[in-house]
Amino acid sequence: MSLTAIRPLKGLEGMQAIQGTPTVEQRKSPRRACTTTIMFENFLTGNYHEGRMVNYSRDGMCFESDIAPEIGTEIFIGVEKSPYSPNYDVFRAKVMWSRELTLKESYYSAGIGVRYC
Repeated sequence: MSLTAIRPLKGLEGMQAIQGTPTVEQRKSPRRACTTTIMFENFLTGNYHEGRMVNYSRDGMCFESDIAPEIGTEIFIGVEKSPYSPNYDVFRAKVMWSRELTLKESYYSAGIGVRYC
């Protein structure tokens, strides 16, 4: 598995970018805005990284981090103040897309979209 702190737009075909670039929406359930701290772990390596959830849906979430796992990587995501329950939650997910963020958009360098496994 390789990680990169900054990466160009990848895997966004048919999805809407974080900054609102118009494309065809393919999600089955609506996204809901929710900002909370997350910690994610690479399923195979066990490496942990911090981030911030931006939005979520029944099928996945979008978060920001300084580390962007490769598309297709399975990760565990720990959500501190989960929108699904009053407690800490953990989700297994697959990275579907990632894109570089500017300093105007976020203090994190990458936006990552995942689908729950």
